[in-house]
Amino acid sequence: MSAAGGGGRGRPAARGRFVVLEGLDGAGTTTQARLLGERLRADGRTAHVTAEPSGGPVGALVRQVLTRRVTGVAGADFDPHALALLFAADRRDHRAVEIDPKLAAGIDVVSDRYTLSSLAYQGAALGEMEWVRQVNGAAGPPDATLFLRVRPEVALRRRRAASLDREIYEVGAFQRKVAAEYDRAIALLRQAGESVIEIDGERPVEAVAAAVWAAVSTL
Repeated sequence: MSAAGGGGRGRPAARGRFVVLEGLDGAGTTTQARLLGERLRADGRTAHVTAEPSGGPVGALVRQVLTRRVTGVAGADFDPHALALLFAADRRDHRAVEIDPKLAAGIDVVSDRYTLSSLAYQGAALGEMEWVRQVNGAAGPPDATLFLRVRPEVALRRRRAASLDREIYEVGAFQRKVAAEYDRAIALLRQAGESVIEIDGERPVEAVAAAVWAAVSTL
């Protein structure tokens, strides 16, 4: 990334860049988002690291559903279509309240997950990827998505080693299905002209971070 322009007095700041880290649960997206934010700052940029579900009110509800703190009526499973709509609503709010104002101020934004996650996870849960894409249509694309490719069994092993907390999607068979949906979703976004860069997420953390930086520095 080139330095954000300051220019002469009265000139608006150059728009920041919006970069997304994606992958299966356990792929390392949270770690790499943090490291990318640190690298951007070290390079003289102003960077903001965020995540989805967001820290907003809808995002808080989504997190409670994912951890089964909130369920459907009488303890039933939460309706998967309703959950997909909550993800879309949180993304719209996240973009309007947090992401877009920072980009407009010349701040780079790095997000741990974005629309591609919904296409893969809600696409796998519902079998209706095109519908998921439509309800997320207003969110707008990032400047680049970096997909950390990790085999489902490796990602699940990492996730279980890192935390005792379990979310509703952390099941081996479902993660394999999500991995296949990621491939479909990546092809779909590329056909629409979006930039999706694949990185081997099974390498050591430092090697993955170097590959992430190499990809981002071309923006």
